[in-house]
Amino acid sequence: MSSTPRVVAVVVSFNRRELLAKTLAGIAGGRRRPDAVVVVDNASSDGSADFVRSLETPLAIDLVCLESNVGGAGGFTVGIERAVLDHAADLVWVMDDDTEPHAETLAAAVDAWESYAPAPEHRPTVMASRVEWTDGREHPMNTMDEWFAATPAQRRRAAAVGGTAIRSASFVSCFLSGDAVRALGLPIADYFLWGDDFEYTTRLARFHDAVQVPASVVTHHTKKFGTTDVDPGPRFYYEVRNRFWLYGRGRSLAPWERLAFTFATARIWARTFAKSTDRRTLAGCLVRGARDAVRAPRPNTDVLAGVYPLRPVPDLPPAEEFATGEPFSLLMPVYDGDTPERFRRALASSTAEQERPPAEAVIVRDGPVRPELQAAIDDAAAIAGTATSVRVVALPQNVGITAALGRGLAECGHGIVARADADDVSVPHRFAAQVPVIEGGADLVGSAMEEIGDDEAVVLATRSVPTSSPEIRSAAPFRNPICHPTAVFRRATAEAVGGYQVVPAAEDYWLWARMMAAGATVRNLAEPLVRYRVSGGAYERRGGLGAFARDLVVQGQLHAGGFITGGQWFRNIALRAAYRLLPTQVRAGRYRSMVAPRR
Repeated sequence: MSSTPRVVAVVVSFNRRELLAKTLAGIAGGRRRPDAVVVVDNASSDGSADFVRSLETPLAIDLVCLESNVGGAGGFTVGIERAVLDHAADLVWVMDDDTEPHAETLAAAVDAWESYAPAPEHRPTVMASRVEWTDGREHPMNTMDEWFAATPAQRRRAAAVGGTAIRSASFVSCFLSGDAVRALGLPIADYFLWGDDFEYTTRLARFHDAVQVPASVVTHHTKKFGTTDVDPGPRFYYEVRNRFWLYGRGRSLAPWERLAFTFATARIWARTFAKSTDRRTLAGCLVRGARDAVRAPRPNTDVLAGVYPLRPVPDLPPAEEFATGEPFSLLMPVYDGDTPERFRRALASSTAEQERPPAEAVIVRDGPVRPELQAAIDDAAAIAGTATSVRVVALPQNVGITAALGRGLAECGHGIVARADADDVSVPHRFAAQVPVIEGGADLVGSAMEEIGDDEAVVLATRSVPTSSPEIRSAAPFRNPICHPTAVFRRATAEAVGGYQVVPAAEDYWLWARMMAAGATVRNLAEPLVRYRVSGGAYERRGGLGAFARDLVVQGQLHAGGFITGGQWFRNIALRAAYRLLPTQVRAGRYRSMVAPRR
């Protein structure tokens, strides 16, 4: 991601040319304008498409004309796909054609997003504007209360940018993280209308922050000042069907959230019936919606077949053909907890001592470090030798391993990236063995590892790994099949699925899972090519309730992302609960018997 986020607006329109004109004029009149505007015309018959084509505007408009009306859900699916694949959006700004942005709408949202955290990986995946009606009152259809289950830390972070922690947002001026879209895919087009924005924003924000920014204001030009519970008529069918889909089949809500929202929805429906003047229509919609929800939503490609050639998101780029001897980058983070001696050894073993050294080493200093370690970092060029150029990315404050890796990956100048940690040792022929696998067409290759302590000559255990792609994919739903300190990968493949993202103690596992889900070619070499230091207390840290809480987040994210089934989630949680509560000595032996058998 560039230092200035690239913003792409998505406007979905159907037979509201006059309102669409207000929307585009509002976007064009902003203090900050988006880098591109995708206008999706949902088969309008009122000349909207011709109006957009003839419009004189400073906006860079990408007009997409659909042959049939696929509803708001289908339109936003198309527009968001186009924003991330054709326009490389860092932020996707979505809105209906009855939304009128104000002069500060975009600027206020981007300012809040950038101020939220120095690293994009720690910023909200969803942000929402304050939505007002034409008389300036907050619109009840788009009111977003503070999420009652937000943590104190989430509330503090939101308040620091003048915002409110929320759980969901409507597609009436909503900002979506481009990396989150690339990681978790597109909205569900089969929703047609109603509930698609709730499902999608809760999916993107299930494990990340979501914030409403009151300084970012839009006007919602609805005919009435009211909510969807005011006699919706035949459209109530979509409300019923989609809610049954969401609460029964969806992955965007935790189990307890499904119960809470089911209760809230039942109350809203009761109020809808009480206010309605045509309860027979509503009752018919209730029956048909519940009946049709038995069938799962159709894949987006089926919904849009013959309407738009939808591409998968994430979408892996065509494999770049690398020549034999292709230069590659080494990515190594270092922080204050590392020791100067081990850093020097790790860097030397991954550069000067390699039979095939990297062309560059990108060292990310994650925050201030002690003078002794800084002196070692200052000597990095001498340690690496003349074959490897060294660039140190010095972060002013500690942002954590995920954000440090994200920053470092953006700084790597070559299409192949090799990982190394600041306390491990690479064997001299590591890259001579691994990089040709990438040159031969693989997207990701790891290897086995040897565990060592202070004395690297003493091998404590060997972590074996599945080697073929089928074996790796078979093991992946149950454990991380690629050892992160051994990984070498195509940079373009990692970036196409959103790069490193924050998952407690599993940023690598989540990245590999998304790469494999997108169709990446993965391999492991059976030979141990890295000696991995097991520091004091390593097995103590793998136990206890804190470690199990992290397991819940990781497994929940894998399930929400569609990488594991509900049954696999249950199995993984049960096994990890037992493992985390074992005594330390038993846990160490059990761990090594599973993934690190002594040879």
